[in-house]
Amino acid sequence: MQITIKRPKSKLYDESKFRIYVNRNKVATLQENQSQEIEIEESLITIEARFNWVASKKLNLNVNDGDIIEFLPNMIFSKMGIILPSLIVILYMLAANLETLWLKWSFGALLAVDLLLILYVLVIARRKWIYVNHIKQK
Repeated sequence: MQITIKRPKSKLYDESKFRIYVNRNKVATLQENQSQEIEIEESLITIEARFNWVASKKLNLNVNDGDIIEFLPNMIFSKMGIILPSLIVILYMLAANLETLWLKWSFGALLAVDLLLILYVLVIARRKWIYVNHIKQK
């Protein structure tokens, strides 16, 4: 049976290539605004997309002939990847140059929270970076 895997155009320009795995075997590499038909042998599959160190959740899907599976980037994490590192520099500069002790401690605490958020995004939420959307055909 054949299914279509596709990666629609996202709102942000993205040159990354998603590697698509079905039952732990790499079946395709998709760039933005690209689709591909793949042949699968069984209707119950485990599918996952990866790029760099991040990925989607491994999903067990029951697919039929002609189904479409879309891979969409998680916009929240994509934007956080830009915003969070810049906050570190701003908070560090503010904390280092302040004379008032309570403000220094406040910005230091915000800096620690920012570092923990970055750690969360890179380690724990790395399997939430890509959404998988299964569109069943009738």
